[in-house]
Amino acid sequence: MIKFRYSPEDNRFYLRFHFSKTLVSIAKSIPKGCYHSIDQCWSYPNDPIIIKQVLHAFAVHDIRILPKEIPKQCGILDDFFKATRERNFSFRTTKTYYSNIIQLLAFTEKLPVNVKTSDLDKYLDHLVTERGVKAASVRSARQAFIFYFREVRQQFTQLKFPRMMIGSKLPEVLSAEETSSIFNALPNRKHKMLLLISYSSGLRVSEVIHLKITDIDLKRNMVRVGQGKGKKDRYTILASSLIEELKEYLKVREYNLLLKHSYNEVRANPWLFPGSGSRPLHIRTAEAIFTNAAKKANIGKKVSFHSLRHAFATHLLELGTDLRMIQTLLGHASVRTTQIYTKVARSRLENIVSPLDRIPSAKENTKLLPDK
Repeated sequence: MIKFRYSPEDNRFYLRFHFSKTLVSIAKSIPKGCYHSIDQCWSYPNDPIIIKQVLHAFAVHDIRILPKEIPKQCGILDDFFKATRERNFSFRTTKTYYSNIIQLLAFTEKLPVNVKTSDLDKYLDHLVTERGVKAASVRSARQAFIFYFREVRQQFTQLKFPRMMIGSKLPEVLSAEETSSIFNALPNRKHKMLLLISYSSGLRVSEVIHLKITDIDLKRNMVRVGQGKGKKDRYTILASSLIEELKEYLKVREYNLLLKHSYNEVRANPWLFPGSGSRPLHIRTAEAIFTNAAKKANIGKKVSFHSLRHAFATHLLELGTDLRMIQTLLGHASVRTTQIYTKVARSRLENIVSPLDRIPSAKENTKLLPDK
């Protein structure tokens, strides 16, 4: 086995392998190499150009590496990033696929070209048996491998995995009273408005933090969601009862920004919920705001920021809103995704009559039965 490892002590990469005239010849051909007779290994400077030559020369001999040690300039996944750009993948999809692929390479200690289908199987089995990863995460890893090894590299042209059964879990839905108590637990106007708009419009956390002031149409009571999940634009509703409070928030927002920035900088800041510098509010900050508010409101259910979106959809359904319209407002590609809310909408369940209630004689007979 050929191992290529980085040594921080002298900032060099060390190449070790059992003696072979062919491998020695290759090692000698790479510039700036140094042979260490005592350790019987070769070393090379931490230079991306040199390292790239080593990887290219020994790839055919199944060289073993630690991906995190290899400089990014070596571009061992350049083909992956090029493919995601060409297909206009979202940042989140690219990040998720990359994470799965780089973890596979770390597990196998191989370059992509040396990965085999058996390595994929072993890694996926490791996720389930050793790490206890959820089925949805395993499916995500599978999709990443199919995309990269089958579509991009065409390394395994027939790659596919057996169908995976994924359990269907219903979300814990906040009642109208619980939702209101969460809002009332927030004294900070900005934090309260963040959650109010999320619930009012059914927005994902990533969507609400990236709202711009120009996305809010106060005349039409509409919110424009630019490049939501799946890189799709859509419009959703804005509660008319929120208009005046939102106008007041915009005044407070501008005042608070003027305390830290110049007038021109404030005018140039487009974000409805500004964060540090010229960036929008960080997603982790938004999630922490919700978590703290739910805790203050003594919400016992297992909820997250996304629960506001679940509540929006469920409460609309309970009010009799058409399922297709809810699908449009949420930006779901398929109505099947929206149908989950029919299983948790309280009004729909309450209106169902048990068949036992339709058989009065059965209830009467039950009362007449003697105790044993």
